[in-house]
Amino acid sequence: MSQGIQLSEEMITKLIDVISEYDAEAKQDRIVVLQYLAAINGYLSADYPGPDAEREELLQHLTEFTQHVCNERVQSKQNAPSPQQAVQPDSAKGKSVPTDDPAVGIWKPE
Repeated sequence: MSQGIQLSEEMITKLIDVISEYDAEAKQDRIVVLQYLAAINGYLSADYPGPDAEREELLQHLTEFTQHVCNERVQSKQNAPSPQQAVQPDSAKGKSVPTDDPAVGIWKPE
């Protein structure tokens, strides 16, 4: 029996790679990957051995679980420092010297 769901970037990447082997569009479009995963969920759920009402309850539970995982992932991404926030180099002292092209300047340190 499973000790709980354990996602990893490696596992997710492998799943995307397998789906992409069957549908090249999946490499470019994450929505295609999500459609395959949803279809697999439906396909496997159709084999649920219990009554239809229990299968429908299972599908509802899986939908709620999917939403929960999505919300947690969004929250963790919002709380993670961006690469720019993580390393803030000291701003260089100097000035931009204009050139003949108004869109281009030359940076001169002070």
